[in-house]
Amino acid sequence: MNERQSPSDMPWRNGSEPFVRIVDVSRSFGPVVAVNNVSLDIYKGELFCLLGSSGCGKTTLLRMLAGLETVSSGRIEIDGQDMAGISPWDRPTNIMFQSYALFPHMNVERNIAYGLYRDGIPRSEVTDRVADMIKLVQLSGMERRKPDQLSGGQRQRVALARSLIKRPKLLLLDEPLAALDKKLREETQFELVNIQEKLGVTFVVVTHDQEEAMTLATRIGVMRNGVIEQVAEPREIYEYPLNRFVADFIGSVNMFEGVVAETDPDRTLIRCEDADMTINVSHGVSCSPSQRLWFALRPEKPEISRHRPDGVDNVVEGVVEEIAYRGNLSIFRVRLKTGKQIDLIRTNQERSAQEPITWDDPVFVSWDAASGVVLTS
Repeated sequence: MNERQSPSDMPWRNGSEPFVRIVDVSRSFGPVVAVNNVSLDIYKGELFCLLGSSGCGKTTLLRMLAGLETVSSGRIEIDGQDMAGISPWDRPTNIMFQSYALFPHMNVERNIAYGLYRDGIPRSEVTDRVADMIKLVQLSGMERRKPDQLSGGQRQRVALARSLIKRPKLLLLDEPLAALDKKLREETQFELVNIQEKLGVTFVVVTHDQEEAMTLATRIGVMRNGVIEQVAEPREIYEYPLNRFVADFIGSVNMFEGVVAETDPDRTLIRCEDADMTINVSHGVSCSPSQRLWFALRPEKPEISRHRPDGVDNVVEGVVEEIAYRGNLSIFRVRLKTGKQIDLIRTNQERSAQEPITWDDPVFVSWDAASGVVLTS
């Protein structure tokens, strides 16, 4: 999420009216239910991400917003207007497809201007608006180039400019960065956020890339099997997932299964047989006695050391089985005595370390009682 936003700038927190209302919407293709009774509010000026794996229904939901798919049941409102019976070309939306679909015989300038000429906009106005858009997407000097003379990132910006030039109230983007290589994709994510902020247009982005969603979004809707599992800001999605699916889908996580041994307002004890330990959690949990639940621990939260730490709530012994060096960080895979594996991430802040932990070393893994989250489903 854009950390420059203050709580007062977040309309989902301050009681503002939603700009897009999706109410009990379903879409079926024969016996297959692609979107199942989804309700969702999106606010003006948001960069909202629909995140999920292939086939989860996110693109179908995006296409229903665009009017390219019909709604089997429920309703969609955009800026207070019911979209039932409104054709795609009469909606206050535009859509940018994953393929970009640029006209190969047209140069950058003509590609961007195409929709304005189709709408009969006077040439002088078209020229001014195209010039402004080319400057915004940083393509100055490339106006006469054809698509095959551009890099992948430049073609992506042409497609974005063409989608924005008609000033839609809502821009829908289907996997907009999927065709770019990793480094360029990361650079373009920040460009996309800056463009969206400057224009104030509401964006809805479909992606399967968790890191991309976390970088771009004001809020994320995690989808599975046609249902939205959780809607929240990126930090909340990561730190406070609602269930095991969201915890596992967003980033990496160590999952401990256990039963409630004790709980009160200030503490919960979870007996975990797979780790042969009792996990101490620094808050109460709404659950029944002996209820089965799960403890989710992100790999950057625990500490790893050769010596048992003092004064720590949760400690377990193991052996380093694998180490993956990623330059800026290292991933340690520790096998516990029970056979369970735990992954840990350590940042490589120094170029070298004295007596670094290495393969086959016996170690202690420890974490604070407030480091993880308890999940009941």
